[in-house]
Amino acid sequence: MKKLLFSLLLATPLGVWAQQSIPLTDLSAFDQPSKNWTIEQAVFAKYSDTLFQVSPGSGVLVNTLRGGKYHRTDDLKSKMQHGDIRLLVDFMLPRGMNSGIYLQGRYEVQLYDSWGKKTVKYDDCGGIYERWDDARGKGKEGYEGYAPRQNASKAPGLWQTLEIDFQAPRFDANGKKIANAIFKKVILNGLVVQENIEVSGMTRGAIFDKEAPFGPILIQGDHGPVAFRNLRFETYEKPTASLGEVSYDYYTGKFTDPIVPTTKPASSGKLPALTYRVIPVNNDYLIHYKAELTIPEDDNYEFQTYWTGSGELKIDGKVHNQGAHWFNEMVPASTFLKAGKHQLEIIHIKDFPWGPKALGLNVKRIGARLVSLHERTSLLDPDAVGLIEVKANAEPVLQRSFAFHQGKKKTHVIHVGDPAGLHYSYDLRQGAILQVWRGKFLDATQMWDNRGEPQTSEPLGLTVIQDGKFHLALAHQAQADSTDLVYKGYRLEAGRPIFMYEWTAAKLRVEDRIQPAGNGLKRTLTLVGASPQKTDVEAVLATGHHLSILQNGLASQPGNFIEWKGATAELLKIASGAQQIRVPFSGAQFTYDLIW
Repeated sequence: MKKLLFSLLLATPLGVWAQQSIPLTDLSAFDQPSKNWTIEQAVFAKYSDTLFQVSPGSGVLVNTLRGGKYHRTDDLKSKMQHGDIRLLVDFMLPRGMNSGIYLQGRYEVQLYDSWGKKTVKYDDCGGIYERWDDARGKGKEGYEGYAPRQNASKAPGLWQTLEIDFQAPRFDANGKKIANAIFKKVILNGLVVQENIEVSGMTRGAIFDKEAPFGPILIQGDHGPVAFRNLRFETYEKPTASLGEVSYDYYTGKFTDPIVPTTKPASSGKLPALTYRVIPVNNDYLIHYKAELTIPEDDNYEFQTYWTGSGELKIDGKVHNQGAHWFNEMVPASTFLKAGKHQLEIIHIKDFPWGPKALGLNVKRIGARLVSLHERTSLLDPDAVGLIEVKANAEPVLQRSFAFHQGKKKTHVIHVGDPAGLHYSYDLRQGAILQVWRGKFLDATQMWDNRGEPQTSEPLGLTVIQDGKFHLALAHQAQADSTDLVYKGYRLEAGRPIFMYEWTAAKLRVEDRIQPAGNGLKRTLTLVGASPQKTDVEAVLATGHHLSILQNGLASQPGNFIEWKGATAELLKIASGAQQIRVPFSGAQFTYDLIW
């Protein structure tokens, strides 16, 4: 169970962080924006559109051509200057469009309509654009571009999310560069596409002629329409807490509580940083660390402790963290501290022989990076666990497992992988699609590693979560209901399953067939035993929030388009402010596509 907890911690996105926002009520946060940039309430585009439709208001930053031609002056520069930064932004591109985000106006992460591409390069979405030097000779001018690890792009016309953790170059007191800029992490639509990429200089298209400690965020606006919302960031210019020389007293014996004994310690000493490595045994000890903690400015500081066994963190005699934990369980505690010197203490005991010794302490304040106050080897690296991958390269593959969906563990799940690279997870109890994804098939490590306790598996590609609800309803039902659905198994056709149910409320049998089609999945719902005339059955295409019918036959929900032919859809309001998109059956069968 300890391994599972640690893997869940590692799987957590870049985390909860102190976000500042660039307000999008007007363009005042930007330096001399061209007339192509406006603030709107919403933008819309079908996946085949090369232009946006806009709805007036506020909240969305939009670049659309209002002059006769795009120019370099259409690039948009923030007034805010940054060094180290974590940036999070939602963006939308129409079909075939191209943009980019330059950190410090110098280092570009590419935004591009890379939807459906099998092989991606540095100039695809999530790529770090190349550097350029004419002196290298014709055909060799471009160099040091970095392709994303995989294609994580959604279809044009859908909102996508980009998260960048960037470390600015370092300079000495004379202005000489002593360390290159680093893209510590780039996450596109939830997938890590770049990690620890060091760039030796500015990428092509930078607006400056040399590197510097600070610069603006630059959004490329000279290549075509692009839209942004939810521009959030945290910068890391503030100083943070530091720890002076550490003294320790080490005691042997069976200790059940972190209380320093009055007896003479077995040993004492001084250390440059916190470490468990001065402890000579694996259990039955107590160690008491003391050090001077320097706080640079009045502020709230979060202290994160790690230990195997029990412990207690004190600052100026007040307990902030305490309790029994495993070494990979991070325990946070926040407190307001005034600038100056403070006394920090850690009391740590381990009274059992199993498990490794470990001790760690991190500190974080808003506007500063997380800093470790312990020696690096004092907090153990996780055990290396090889990926157990289920592949679907030659033929369709069906894999049963548990799966988490919207925070709940589903037990009757089957994952269907296809050589076309389009996969889905299906809840056999609900007759419902839980998630769809593109790319590699399935990570089954948690099913088979060690004791395989969670018995869950995870998609390996660009994943879009679905509502997980039964997608049929009777016309008089307020909501689709699967409580009267009886699963009858599935049969295979060309290796792909057709799921079968008894739908007692409608006195019908239902067959559900899902197969790859172009850049999405085609779903066909068939009513077995229904009259060929119009029935009172409706297809419930989506349930949730922020649903839109773009035109008859095309709708969108967060993450994907829904496309069908024929009948006219209705957008209904249901409980808790949610919505449903419904289309009536006009016969015994209904087909629609999920496109993402």
